[in-house]
Amino acid sequence: MGVTIQRQTNQLKRTEPTADAVVCLIMSGAAVAGKIALGEHKVLFGRDGLTTLGITEANNPLAFKDISDFYTVIGEGAELNIMLVVDTTSITDVCDTANQLAKKLLDSTEGRGVILAVNRKTPAGYVPVIAAGLDADINSAMTKLNALGAEYQAQNIPFIGLLPALGWTKETSANMPARSTLNNDYVALNAWCNAADKIVSMGQFAAWVGKHQVHQNIGRVASGKLSDTAYMPDGTAPKDLKNQWNAIALKGLCFPVKINGKSGFFYKDDPCMTSLSSDYSSISWNRTINKAQRIADAVLVEKLNDDVDVDPGTGDIESSLLSDWESDVETAIRQQMQTTSGLKKKEISGVKCFIDPESNIINDQVDATITIVRKGQAKEIGVKIGYGVTI
Repeated sequence: MGVTIQRQTNQLKRTEPTADAVVCLIMSGAAVAGKIALGEHKVLFGRDGLTTLGITEANNPLAFKDISDFYTVIGEGAELNIMLVVDTTSITDVCDTANQLAKKLLDSTEGRGVILAVNRKTPAGYVPVIAAGLDADINSAMTKLNALGAEYQAQNIPFIGLLPALGWTKETSANMPARSTLNNDYVALNAWCNAADKIVSMGQFAAWVGKHQVHQNIGRVASGKLSDTAYMPDGTAPKDLKNQWNAIALKGLCFPVKINGKSGFFYKDDPCMTSLSSDYSSISWNRTINKAQRIADAVLVEKLNDDVDVDPGTGDIESSLLSDWESDVETAIRQQMQTTSGLKKKEISGVKCFIDPESNIINDQVDATITIVRKGQAKEIGVKIGYGVTI
């Protein structure tokens, strides 16, 4: 006889920080004297960071909500890099490569930032200029953020950019251009508000992206519901737009829907604001190739300025060296993306690295091609059902 007490685990819903989910989040807000200045980089690993930085619902309502939402979804322990900017700062200015805002925050992570999200609570009296179905600020910000994404991809530190669909209404949605006419490979647009306040939930969005493995669609039903509440940016409930879901999807938005037989709300898909013909037309396909690029860079940078043996008979790179380099890249990518352990699933189906033996090595140039075979996604499931005489 006696008292038996068992220790429970996993009650704090903590998560291990991962390089695949280093999030940067820029929000409109106000400085907190002695704790966080406008334009200053701060890093958090949980809600206690709100207390440390003196961020409250009263002095920074958007930041308080987005940060709280972030940790509700992804769990305590995840890395979140934040920056506050005055609410008169446009999202276009935040994303502009000429300004030290988004660039400064990304650079503060020393190239580790793989998800960049921006949100804005516009100042009192703000009247948006609606163009092509959105606040004109968002349309120009997409172009700026896409350019920033291309700039960082060229440096082998690629990221996916997330913006809010500010200004969207059910009346003006039809005026948005079809995604088939767009080419913003690095940018996704979020139209999910988790409250009827017309504030797009970017902290929640960034966390949901980061919580998934790079290859997984954020609309994956097996991941479970994201939230029990969902509204579009104009306050409309998703169920009231059910007949328009397909039309909205053709505009490229990430938006909430109901799934038959399931409680809560799910993202319909994970599109980027680019044509379906692009190899990088979704968040998951961007994140997958981004991870592979970072791994390959980490392997190949070790070989910079190294000696390269040349076949004296042909002037080509020695075949043994080619095999070594190819194997090094393939092995690293396979180990990090094609293995299963615990809850971690394979993220790609295959990888092949080819070092061109005829590279212009006499002029110190080595050329390589890395091919990734990605996993498929069951976006459409066709089924026939009927009676039979026998089985």
